[in-house]
Amino acid sequence: MSVLGLQGAGFPTARYPVGATSRNNNMRNVFGQSEISGKSSSAHGGNYHGTLKMGYLHSEFSPVSGQELHMKYDESSTDDDPVMYVEGKDIRGKNFTQKIHLNDVNPENATPAEITALRVHLAQQGDKSVKASSGIPLMALGSHQDVNTTMDFKQYYENLASNLGNAGLKQNARIYMSELERYLFYHHTKGVRFSDTSSISSTAVV
Repeated sequence: MSVLGLQGAGFPTARYPVGATSRNNNMRNVFGQSEISGKSSSAHGGNYHGTLKMGYLHSEFSPVSGQELHMKYDESSTDDDPVMYVEGKDIRGKNFTQKIHLNDVNPENATPAEITALRVHLAQQGDKSVKASSGIPLMALGSHQDVNTTMDFKQYYENLASNLGNAGLKQNARIYMSELERYLFYHHTKGVRFSDTSSISSTAVV
């Protein structure tokens, strides 16, 4: 399977499996404007070399910050308590491993590693809203936000959607807000399965 350097939004990231990106200048500006974390910013100039690992559900690295994320279901994972095994490298270059219980992930106070794990899980379940985003908002964080530092993803996605709407990219804004709604729904229901025709109200984008 091929590997693609993702440069949409101005934040190069390599990942496996491959997803689609936009190279629209407006999209780059929107992602730049929607950064909400300063204390974990990287001052690195980039040009890192990372490893994409086969046999994982998700594997990515950022040439800008050198961060890596590789994840798959842990052997202890069950339908009622899905657990993702994660290993990688944080923004300080420190290797780490952790187990993420997805039912405990709160999008309003979570790390990029945790939300990425939740995204991988929902994509594995066939969630169309999550798949439609290609994980671009999360990958865009890899250049400057530490993968193990908590942040408010509800605020992050809402800011992003607002900027996209203002830039005339309302379809993208709806896609990312729909993705956020899935994360919030999963948290509130602790993983109870829902259909794509769920009556979750969509957030209007002006």
